[in-house]
Amino acid sequence: MTAFLFDEKASGVLAPFERVSLSATTGHSERWLQERLYELPQLLPMTEMFGYGESFVPLCRELRLRYSASNVFLDLLGVSASGRLVLVECKLWRNPEARREVVAQLFEYATILAGLTYSDLEAQLKKSRGLTGENPIFAAAKAVHPDLEEAPFVDAVNQSLTGGDFLLAIAGDGIRSDLHALRRLLASQGGLLSRLAFVEIRTFRDDAGRTLLIPAVSVQTELMRREVLVRGDGSAVERLPQLGPVRAEEAGGRADSTSSSRNENRAFWDRFIAQATFDHPDQPPPRHGGNNWVQLALPGPVVGLTAYRALPTTAGFSVTFKGARGREALQTLLDDQAALEQEIGEPVRFDIAADADPKAGTMVVDFKPPQESVQHDEAQMAWLLRTANALVNTLRPRFASFEN
Repeated sequence: MTAFLFDEKASGVLAPFERVSLSATTGHSERWLQERLYELPQLLPMTEMFGYGESFVPLCRELRLRYSASNVFLDLLGVSASGRLVLVECKLWRNPEARREVVAQLFEYATILAGLTYSDLEAQLKKSRGLTGENPIFAAAKAVHPDLEEAPFVDAVNQSLTGGDFLLAIAGDGIRSDLHALRRLLASQGGLLSRLAFVEIRTFRDDAGRTLLIPAVSVQTELMRREVLVRGDGSAVERLPQLGPVRAEEAGGRADSTSSSRNENRAFWDRFIAQATFDHPDQPPPRHGGNNWVQLALPGPVVGLTAYRALPTTAGFSVTFKGARGREALQTLLDDQAALEQEIGEPVRFDIAADADPKAGTMVVDFKPPQESVQHDEAQMAWLLRTANALVNTLRPRFASFEN
């Protein structure tokens, strides 16, 4: 396969780039690939792998981790704007053993990291990279995403560590068909490797020695979601499991491959923040989160109130409950679901987490699109503004008693 670089400034000259394999003999080793991804984090197509709102801010290369009586080294550690840690391993696919080996390695590294606290990780990064100053993890993320706020970001990274909620990627020079079977197996098992993406870095060179790198996402895991709807009378209805790509909804937002550009999304939410008014005098204004979602602060054991949208018809709100107090607050809402829906003016859906999950569950309110003739942007905006005020009025008094 030959790729061509079209240079309009050189009278339409086509510069041919021939596909080359990554190998130590050509100077393109696993270490070379690791260095390129660390220096050029945009080579990792995070949106295609994990959904809108996710990004890769590199924190460390070859991070030393203590395992039993020995040390192991994670190729790349980074963090996303959502506060999820990103673990990347680089592997040249020479044989099936290499493919099985790297998956086991990544599971090992994720397991070790899941046992650390935020302070443990910060100390490890300072030791490995010689970082100084307060909160270098947040400082690195803030440099790339200026809108980030420290407290919510640190809380999100803590939750990523506590729940082993990582974004995992394996980068190589070619993705083999047998990885499709591996994808299905990992998705069905869940756990640390249920959010795993494979990215192929296709490499081309021309006669002048220039290298063209083209990332391609061939395989990504799918996450099995078990959803239980609990009615006000205590009865429960379980939806059939559904498989779907891991998206930004796991970070508090929603993703859609047909979403408009990030600039258009930003303009929409700028307008929402400017127009949002709340009856409750204690409610601070919304703030930007990732792409196509914003967050509204709420008291109590919850991760705020997230407003999200994905063109052309999807929008809504979600509240994630955390810890034992969050489970109590969630149960209170379940017991009072009928009154809750009457006050909000919308149906409410609950996703209940397993008992061992540090996140107790999520409450969701979905936008119901009008007829196709209606402008969805304006319909979504009007609904989001109205429902945000209703949710704040309804939830703030209920959550206040769980704040201490």
